[in-house]
Amino acid sequence: MNDVTIHEDAHGCAHCPARGRCLASDAGLAGCRRRLAQGEALFRRDQPFAFLYAVRTGHLKVARADDRGQQQVTAFPVAGDLLGLEAIGAGRHACSAVALTFSEVCEIPYAGLQAALLRTPSLMQRFHAAMSMEIAREGALLLQARLPAGVRLASLLLALSARQAQDGLPAGHLHLPMSRADIGNHLGLTIESVSRQLARLRKAGWIAVDGRDIALLRRDRLEALLRTPGEHHSPA
Repeated sequence: MNDVTIHEDAHGCAHCPARGRCLASDAGLAGCRRRLAQGEALFRRDQPFAFLYAVRTGHLKVARADDRGQQQVTAFPVAGDLLGLEAIGAGRHACSAVALTFSEVCEIPYAGLQAALLRTPSLMQRFHAAMSMEIAREGALLLQARLPAGVRLASLLLALSARQAQDGLPAGHLHLPMSRADIGNHLGLTIESVSRQLARLRKAGWIAVDGRDIALLRRDRLEALLRTPGEHHSPA
């Protein structure tokens, strides 16, 4: 595994593709960027907490151990997302974050952020919003275990599509950076179940699948699954 490269950000936030969605740009604290190779860890469980990390480019996965010590993938952060919030209380990271693709993140020193929050009420509001979203995401992860497998998969595909749209990318075509195993782990499904659900959606004509490339052909049907997740809405 390659060492993490740390260097000064020569361009600042002005040229960042995540500008406008990133807390670091408002705080003016993103002085260093970290480049991560595929498979490289940004931080690991029990590592001391000093920084929050704003994703600049690329894709990562976050995982934490469940009650049985098994790793569960809890999120797939992309540009504009903030990582490390779970470590604020205990002073140590409760999970690990690993790059799925070549990625860049900006370090936000937490001590400096605290001072900036006190000076800037609008920044404090954005920070609280980020923490609220983190709590809501954790709650949604617990609730998804009650949903049918097809609904869980449709929800993930639509969420990834929505994030692409925020980046100005085509919302109807996805290239999944994560493996089927990671998807299954995140959704609480086996790899076989993920493949089976993809095959059902493809057979129904709702999606097209080519390896990790997925086209959303019937977004309306996928969205209907989320609105009323009864089995009668699932493809045959």
